[in-house]
Amino acid sequence: MKAAVTLLALVATAVCFQGAASSPPSALWWQTGVVYQVYPRSFLDACEPKCTGTGSIRGIASKLSYLKNDLGVDAIWISPIYDSPMADFGYDISNYTAIWPTFGTMQDFDNLMAAAKQIGMRVLMDFVPNHSSDQHPWFLESKSSLNNTKRDWYVWKNGTIDKDGTKLPPNNWRTMFCKDANCYGWTYDNTTDQWYYHCFLSEQPDLNWRNPDVVEAMHNVLRFWLDKGVDGFRVDAFPNILEDPDFRDEPLDKDWHGDPVADGYGKLLHIYTENVDGLHDIVRGMRRVLQEYGEDKVLIGEIYADKVVTEEDVISYYGTQDAPEFSMPFNMELIGFFDYTGTFDPTVANDPRDAVKLRALVDEYMNGLPEWAQPNFVLGNHDVHRIASRLGDDALTRVANMLLLTLRGTPTIYNGDEIGQLNGYVPQSQSQDPNCIANYTGLRCRDPERTPLQWNTLNTNANFSGAGVETWLPVSSNYMTTNVQQQMNDTASMFSQFKALLRLRSANTDLNSGMYTPLDVVVKRNDAPRVFAFARGNVSSGPDEFSFFVVVANLDEAAATVDAAKPLTGVLVRNATVVFDTNDATRTSDPVPLSNVYLNGTRAVLIHVTVTTGTVSSSIVVGSTITALALVFGVFFCFVRARRHRSDRDRSYRLQINLPQ
Repeated sequence: MKAAVTLLALVATAVCFQGAASSPPSALWWQTGVVYQVYPRSFLDACEPKCTGTGSIRGIASKLSYLKNDLGVDAIWISPIYDSPMADFGYDISNYTAIWPTFGTMQDFDNLMAAAKQIGMRVLMDFVPNHSSDQHPWFLESKSSLNNTKRDWYVWKNGTIDKDGTKLPPNNWRTMFCKDANCYGWTYDNTTDQWYYHCFLSEQPDLNWRNPDVVEAMHNVLRFWLDKGVDGFRVDAFPNILEDPDFRDEPLDKDWHGDPVADGYGKLLHIYTENVDGLHDIVRGMRRVLQEYGEDKVLIGEIYADKVVTEEDVISYYGTQDAPEFSMPFNMELIGFFDYTGTFDPTVANDPRDAVKLRALVDEYMNGLPEWAQPNFVLGNHDVHRIASRLGDDALTRVANMLLLTLRGTPTIYNGDEIGQLNGYVPQSQSQDPNCIANYTGLRCRDPERTPLQWNTLNTNANFSGAGVETWLPVSSNYMTTNVQQQMNDTASMFSQFKALLRLRSANTDLNSGMYTPLDVVVKRNDAPRVFAFARGNVSSGPDEFSFFVVVANLDEAAATVDAAKPLTGVLVRNATVVFDTNDATRTSDPVPLSNVYLNGTRAVLIHVTVTTGTVSSSIVVGSTITALALVFGVFFCFVRARRHRSDRDRSYRLQINLPQ
């Protein structure tokens, strides 16, 4: 019987790891790579031909080597650089195929692309399909008369008149940028006596994606940039692209309790302006355009769960293998978790140290994905306060960043997070973001996370721009102690942590493409466990021996001793070595007993583990029933494959194995 079980153990272990092969030949770059978001206004002013106080394309190009070779990312996603009146800082586009002059020229962009290709850096553009600027020639034509051929390129509707003769909008739809308690999502046009809809600013009229001419025009925008060699797109505000064709009023949110202006958009449940039927066809059309240029082009969707969109809805936008949609819909769950309040609601309490909740969040996400789908994680972007400021704790920020780079999937890093840059202080008189102007102290105010990057101390602008130049937002006063140059020379810095993890991730297919398996570790203390642990790996050297990584993260402020060997009972551990420690940069090859991993408060380690299913004299034997529980381990790593076939969609990962005594 033991011989039979031993054979079964070997087969189970080998098949499961090989079934989810590390970095298979068909793996695409975005399935193993790391994306870095560049917010161009705040990245770097190259001061060529002169300093403007605003970032530029030449500034981005000058830092490609820093991003690729010093930091170690694989792709940059550039927020909008198109020509724009800048009412919403590039997300109000007046020409989709031209560059905003302050950013540079099209030749500058072509030079950027050539330099990126030369060093193997991928470039993604920000595609904004929901709306244009009200200064776009399409809209100027559309509003010129009721009979203009582009009238139906936007969402126009007759309004109503109340008993006092006041003109009112067609329905109660709201704008995300409320300027008063009415918060109208409609703006009246005197010329044609109709109203146009805008989910965002009045300067951002919504395009009508039910018009095939609009669809074709926007597809041609994609083709224009693909012809220039870009590697894909991040699609902005995707769930808002379609509106209810019957223009029905949206219902009140009975749980709403916010300020009528600052939180006015949330007063309604947006069931007729968000996630409306027809979006799957739209994204499939976009994906088909990208496929004209090869299967390695990536399409990432900005869509996240809220009171209208469910997590299941988000995942549905992966499409199917036969009819793919987004390569990855952005997974924003870690943004919401690593915060002490709701992302945009200060009345909601949150605990970013709750390891049980974190594991459930990650497990549910992984469990909901189709087997072939690529996961992804993100901790920050240009619309939410910086992770270091949200947490206010350097150690916890380091743990969060480590999880971002070690969980299975494609991570996206927001520029400046690699140095732990904090929100900058922007005096109210210097506010730029429309949200900040409407509500300076609100969580939707986005100026703080957009202050210029802090490169060095050569001038009081942190060398983001020239000395004495007025920058578009003020440079944070802490640039003297938090800047790229200082951190590049400090092996214990946040930058050095990112660099080390990115190199480990790039060099090890177990980390960049291995499977994820949560571990039921034992925390050796009496209070509630706040430890999150998981394994990443696949077969690397045959069925008799294989290696993988174990991540153990102590989110608690108190120290913990963790038995990480418990889930691996019955396996022969050849060695276990700490290769990364959020609190100690020198621990790059430190042997550790898996059954006794000590972590002081708010600390995480990455452990490289080699195990064997055979008898090796120098091995450490964990447990006693080697053959039987080697099978458990093999099947344990098989959970991802096994759960795909469960009809009841059980959310539990526990696998029960009963062997004869």
